[in-house]
Amino acid sequence: MADNIYTRGTRVWFSDKEQGWISAEVTQVSKGDNDSVKLVFVDDRGKEITIETTGKDIKDGKGDLPPLRNPPLLETADDLATLSHLNEPSVLHTIRNRYAQHSIYTYSGIVLIAVNPFQRVTLYGPEIIQAYSGRRKGELEPHLFAIAEDAYTRMSKEGQGQTIIVSGESGAGKTESAKLIMRFLASVNPRV
Repeated sequence: MADNIYTRGTRVWFSDKEQGWISAEVTQVSKGDNDSVKLVFVDDRGKEITIETTGKDIKDGKGDLPPLRNPPLLETADDLATLSHLNEPSVLHTIRNRYAQHSIYTYSGIVLIAVNPFQRVTLYGPEIIQAYSGRRKGELEPHLFAIAEDAYTRMSKEGQGQTIIVSGESGAGKTESAKLIMRFLASVNPRV
C-alpha cells in the first residue's frame, strides 16, 4: 500500500452544505480483497465518513476521493502557486486565513488576488508607495503596488510594453484598484 497517499493522519477536505468545505483526518485504512481499500475519516465536527475504493483508484487519483489539505505551514502562504495541494478548498482556505490576518492580497503566480475589505485600510499611503518603489515582486507582502512596480520596471528598464488587467465582479473594488495603481505610477521617481 505504498502508493496510498491516504494514510493515517492525512488531512483532507469534504464538501459541506453549511461551510462549503470541512476538514477531516484519516483515522483508519483497511486493505481488503481484490485491491479494495476502506478509508475512514473523522471531520472537524466528529462525524465519521467512510469511503470504499481501490488501491488503483487511489494511485490514479480517480473515484470520489477527497482533496488533500495542505500542512499548517502553507495555510497562510502568500503565493497559491507554492501550495503542495492546489485544489478549490485549499485555495479558499488560504485566502480566508490571509484575510483573517488582514492580508487582503495573495499571489497566484503572476496574478494578484484581492479581497475587498469593505472598509478603509492603511495600505496605500506615501510610506507604502516608497516601500514598494524599486523593490522586486516577492520581496515584500503581496500588494497592488508590487504589481505596479513590476510593470513600471519592465517598461522603463527593459523597454517592454506592459498591461495590468484589473477584473472582478461589480462592487469588487476594480475602480479603486485602478486609481491606486495610477497613484503609484504617478508617484515613483524615474529610475535609470
